[in-house]
Amino acid sequence: MQTTTRSSAARRLLPLATLLALATTQAAQAASMEFDWRGIGQVTGVRATDVPRGSGDGWNAYAGYALSGDANVITDSGLSYGLSGTVGSGDYEKSLDRPGNNADLTMSEVYVHVTSAWGRVRIGDDDGAAKRAIDMLPLLAGGQMDGFWANTEGAGSYWNHLGRDSDDATKVLYETPRLMGLRAGVSYAWKRDSLVENIKKESPIPAERDMWEFGLNYQGDYRAFSYELAAGYVRGEAGAPGIHDTESLKLAGLLLYGGFSAGAIWTDDGKSGQPDGIGSSTGLTLMGSYENGPYGLAVWWQGSERGRVEDYNAYGMGLSWRFYEQTSLGFDLVRYDADRLAGFGESAKGWSGALTLQTRI
Repeated sequence: MQTTTRSSAARRLLPLATLLALATTQAAQAASMEFDWRGIGQVTGVRATDVPRGSGDGWNAYAGYALSGDANVITDSGLSYGLSGTVGSGDYEKSLDRPGNNADLTMSEVYVHVTSAWGRVRIGDDDGAAKRAIDMLPLLAGGQMDGFWANTEGAGSYWNHLGRDSDDATKVLYETPRLMGLRAGVSYAWKRDSLVENIKKESPIPAERDMWEFGLNYQGDYRAFSYELAAGYVRGEAGAPGIHDTESLKLAGLLLYGGFSAGAIWTDDGKSGQPDGIGSSTGLTLMGSYENGPYGLAVWWQGSERGRVEDYNAYGMGLSWRFYEQTSLGFDLVRYDADRLAGFGESAKGWSGALTLQTRI
């Protein structure tokens, strides 16, 4: 069944990708080729207190990696097009500036793209417009508010700090050029499923369909301050009776001054993707950071509620030290408190410490 679904999605993508190729063929008569790649690897040791009974002694170790490549053709007219992809152990974005922690090697993103004076088009497995608009928190090697420490049984929240969206589902994305600081975007995924990555995981609930995302992102300056404001909206149809449609609203802001930053992300997922009987889900993340040369400090707080089945709060502090070129050490100390209804996971309350070695190429 999975093979049939992905084959159908591929057949939908092929005409779109072909149109992009035809649209750019003549423009490529006088063009230059560029290839860029980057990578990140991370190893983390975690010690947690008060872990649920039967889940180990609280000691764990994790590793993750990601390698991204971009092939671009740039024409004399300024039009550029190409192919981008990321291979690694899961998804990673700006505010999750670390590799993911899936057990298997996966191609987490792959898409073709065209950029001109009229904006940017992407087709393939990529983040949606709402996620790209609000994803702005500049996390360091230490101070990762949903880092590997959250893998301890019961320590992490059900809620994602960016809220519900289409993830890396196969989609079409369009973003306008940034005009007077403002950029707008819209994306459409016919199903919350990916050609190359298992984003749905093991779930008896069919994936949502017809997922639309809209995003607005504004960047500006005032004297010595820089700031960023964003809003996102996601809507999709439930994949089965008895499951609520997806409808998520997101707001985010970031203020920068010298080496200081302060940011916030608020999401209201309503009853998105939840069965009947579970109330609305909301969440708020606040964080601040300071960087001075190779040293960094970050503090953060998260609070979220998943209907009437999970009430979650966590706060933490992280230290970072870039001791050699692009290699850093990070230390996190986190306090978490998760109150869960029976049948929806174990309630947990405790401290977690994490020591991280991170390198970039």
